[in-house]
Amino acid sequence: MHIDVKRIHDTGCEQRLNSAEAAKTIVDGLKRAGINFVATLPDINLADLLREVEEDRDFIHVPVCREEEGIGICAGAYLVGKKCAAIMQNGGFFNSTNAIVSTSLQYQIPILLLIYYAGDIGDRTFSTTGSMTEPVLQALGVRYYVMRDTGGAPELIKRAEILADDSKRPVALLLTKEVLGRRPSLQLS
Repeated sequence: MHIDVKRIHDTGCEQRLNSAEAAKTIVDGLKRAGINFVATLPDINLADLLREVEEDRDFIHVPVCREEEGIGICAGAYLVGKKCAAIMQNGGFFNSTNAIVSTSLQYQIPILLLIYYAGDIGDRTFSTTGSMTEPVLQALGVRYYVMRDTGGAPELIKRAEILADDSKRPVALLLTKEVLGRRPSLQLS
C-alpha cells in the first residue's frame, strides 16, 4: 500500500513538530511553571524530553531506577522547597501508585506527573495499558489532562502546576505521541 505523504501534508493532516522541538516546548513550560526539580525514568518515547531536562541547568535532574523512587525523591525535594515534576511512562505510573497514595496523597505533596500515554488512541503498542491509564488516575482522584499538541503546552503545564500546588495533590499531564513530536497531529475539520 502506498501512502501519498505530500497529499496528507497538503490537506493539513500533518503538523510535524519534531521531537526535539516538542521537548524544548515542554521544558519551556516546566520552567515557566517554576519547576526546578525533575525525577525521570528513561523511555524511548521520552528520550528527547529527558535529554532536554538533563542538559538544562535550571533543573536539578534525578534519574531513577523505578518510578516510585521518583515520587519519594520528589516528596523529599518538595519538603525542602523545590517545585517538582516526575516524568515517566504510564506503565511506570502504575508501578508508582502505592508511592503516590502513601506519600503524595497521604501527606498532601504536590507533584506534577508528566506521563507518556502509551496505548492512547491510534497507538498500536500497549493498548491495554492505554485503556487503564485514565481509569486508574480517576480511581486515585488524581486530576489529569491529555496533551495532544504543543500549541498551548507551556500555559497548560503552568496551570497544572498551579492546580497541584493549590490542591496539594499530584496532577497528571498525559503526553501523547503527537505532543512529543513522534507522530503527526491529526487536524480534524
